[in-house]
Amino acid sequence: MKKLLSLFMALLLVLALAPAIGEEKVTLTFVEVMTSPERTLVLEQAIAEFEKQNPNIKVELVSPPYESAETKAASMLAAGQDVDIVEIRDNSVAAWINNDFLYKLDDLVAAWGGKDELVDAALLAGASMGDATYFLPQYLYVKGMMVRTDVLKKLGVEKMPETTEEFLEVCRQITDPAKGQYAFALRGIGSPCKTSDVMMVTEVADISTENLYLTKDGKFFMTTEGGRKAVDNYLKLFKECCPPDSVNWGYNDQINGFVSGTTPFLVQDPDAVGSVSKSLTPEQYTAIPMPVGDSGVRYLDYGYAGLAVAANSAHPEEAFKFISYMISAEVNAKICEFYGALPVNKGAYDKSEMFKLPVYKAWADEMADEKTVFTKFPLEDPRFAEYSSTIHLAAYQSFLLGQSTAEEFIKTCTDFWGY
Repeated sequence: MKKLLSLFMALLLVLALAPAIGEEKVTLTFVEVMTSPERTLVLEQAIAEFEKQNPNIKVELVSPPYESAETKAASMLAAGQDVDIVEIRDNSVAAWINNDFLYKLDDLVAAWGGKDELVDAALLAGASMGDATYFLPQYLYVKGMMVRTDVLKKLGVEKMPETTEEFLEVCRQITDPAKGQYAFALRGIGSPCKTSDVMMVTEVADISTENLYLTKDGKFFMTTEGGRKAVDNYLKLFKECCPPDSVNWGYNDQINGFVSGTTPFLVQDPDAVGSVSKSLTPEQYTAIPMPVGDSGVRYLDYGYAGLAVAANSAHPEEAFKFISYMISAEVNAKICEFYGALPVNKGAYDKSEMFKLPVYKAWADEMADEKTVFTKFPLEDPRFAEYSSTIHLAAYQSFLLGQSTAEEFIKTCTDFWGY
């Protein structure tokens, strides 16, 4: 009798976990584009838990090699292959939308109660490519100012700069080339506009929330009085407070300058914390909000990577259910801990001990600050890739090296856009 009862209870458990009779088991194909062995393992663990919670859904993960993953995903979407969910980055989303690769999520998002759990920038990013929402970010990249608190204390700096004028003054105060001591880890190569323009634009009032380069009345930001002042100040910052060779610095050079203490100020995204923490302890550095300029605000763009439903998916509701699971508080926290990028779910900041650390507080504070205005680079404009990697880069380096004037720098940038 006991054996029969045990068998009966086991059968009930199996039936409870199995899909309902007549309910078809759905298989979703999920293509990742930021592939690495460690990251794939994190995704597989999340998928296993999702499948446990949703026994009628199976998720098959496709993990192309990193170097070709984005191209592979795009070719699969273009060919109409069986893809349901795809990872997407800010630099590719415009092209994928223009090619009708992605499913419009507006109705699904509107009916989803979880949208209120997301930080404002997440929903702004999701709808940043026009009138429709085609994706939801998993994590955000927002500029903050990292600071070597130990170095600044040694150099007599007690108050952290809150404005651009205070920042420039502190940088001048601590710079001593004879001792190899500078202030700012300038970005010289690799789309430096992502840093320089965010710093410059804060001097300009009424920047458009749709385009970081334009004022609300349609002027290119560098041609305004505040823009010209910002260009001049940026040259002073480089000439007076940065290592001369930083005009050729990329990401690793910036990190090395910061870690060594040669340049105790660094403007970077939060994922830089992972690189810095390999060499420094939490007592040696922190982050502070980006300085506020004459505009009275700081303008922040939001880089991101997210998840989208393929336009030809046969199961968009189930695909969206998986996406909403991936940006739920606990899962979002775990995935963002891997990157050090900012979670999109407000609850992730409470779930994760990592995001309670003081170094991350600056990003959380500045995103919630009334002096923060979110805007964006014109990523949807096909010219932006050429501008950031070629046109701006050449003009920027020529200007900093004294090979061209501020007026020539501004004219090159203005003429390119034709605003």
